[in-house]
Amino acid sequence: MRDIWFLITDHKGIVKILAILIAIFCVVSIGVSSYMSTMKVQEQQEQQAKKKEKEKQIKNSSVKLKKDQQKTIDEYDDATAQFSALLSSNVWATYSGTGRTLYFTDSSIIIADPEADPSKVEKPFVIKGLSTEKVDVGEMKNLTRYNCAYESDDDKTRVLTVDKNDDGTYFKMSIDVKNSGTNEEYVRTQAAGTFDIDGISEDMSALLGDSRSIIEDFLREQCALYYPTAVEAECNGILTADFNANEYRVDFSLKDTEDQQLTGITVVYHLSTKQCELM
Repeated sequence: MRDIWFLITDHKGIVKILAILIAIFCVVSIGVSSYMSTMKVQEQQEQQAKKKEKEKQIKNSSVKLKKDQQKTIDEYDDATAQFSALLSSNVWATYSGTGRTLYFTDSSIIIADPEADPSKVEKPFVIKGLSTEKVDVGEMKNLTRYNCAYESDDDKTRVLTVDKNDDGTYFKMSIDVKNSGTNEEYVRTQAAGTFDIDGISEDMSALLGDSRSIIEDFLREQCALYYPTAVEAECNGILTADFNANEYRVDFSLKDTEDQQLTGITVVYHLSTKQCELM
């Protein structure tokens, strides 16, 4: 005790005690900082894993091919296989990510359109022939154009084209997915790496209970499918309850990386089935 009292009353002792306290504070601060950093990394990893799983679910082919169609795919040459990989590794969208969106697998094309009924259609996609040429399109010079003859669900051969520049920063597809006789243009768009949901208040969360996670998972899945460039869904803070229809309705505004609003959507949660749909 005398030694401790000496340290407290002695000037040098006070300095030593302060040094010890500072050292302890630094160690604790580093530990807390390391813990928070670890938690943040784990959260990011979990979010990326969920995103990859959603993309995997979207791009899983469910079409049944004819034997000759499967044989054609199995016998793709290197150039055709590489072009097929180019299609399937990207998201193709109109209007900068809103409206109709196209996904490709190694054997199908998936057409996602939130305003169509049904909103998701999958058809066989079998490449029958592929050629390339150099073209100029407006101010874009010396583009490589892929001319792809493909077969879908009606045994008719159609042609899509993809234009790209040498450094891979420009991609444009022209295809007639509606079989209207007129090709539409689609641009390659990178799906958002992260997706945040904001604006759900504590009161709303208390009312929603376990259904909040169901609504958020559904929202992420639908945005990955229909609005791949959206990085944030902001709730308007209002929960509309329709007890006659036995459902909740929640409105969200979707924003891109530039904080520009893409569109507004409404998620309907059915209390009886615990399932969601877009309104």
